[in-house]
Amino acid sequence: MGVMVEQPLNPMQEPPEQKKHKGLFTKEKPDADIKSVSPELESTINRLRVLEERYTNLQTEVRITEENMIKRNKKLSTDIKTLTSDITEIRNEVNEVKDKILMIIKELQMGAKRADVEVLRKYIDMWEPMNFVTHKEVEDLIDEKLKEKG
Repeated sequence: MGVMVEQPLNPMQEPPEQKKHKGLFTKEKPDADIKSVSPELESTINRLRVLEERYTNLQTEVRITEENMIKRNKKLSTDIKTLTSDITEIRNEVNEVKDKILMIIKELQMGAKRADVEVLRKYIDMWEPMNFVTHKEVEDLIDEKLKEKG
């Protein structure tokens, strides 16, 4: 058994004979290797077409999704503006109602208290104003009495 020692290559010298790899771009005639590569190449091309179609479909879906998002964003923006104006209007109405309630409370505080009304009722019951007579009734009574005596 001999040991093989590699010798440095001289640029002028051709490399030792190695197995030549035949590729697609060699000038040699295609042989069995190319025939076996051809089905693999067709398979790869078919897979590439499928991937391109999927990519195109995904681009279409993304475009549609973006358009839908823009439409929804516009609608939501409009809805938010409407709601904001409605809320502002409701706040103004609530403030008006608060002001009116405060005014009513002030007027009620200025009115007579229950105790004051009770005192007035006692005086009215004691005086019995229904038994009061008017000046005209007194004059009529006097005239009537004078006619009776006279």
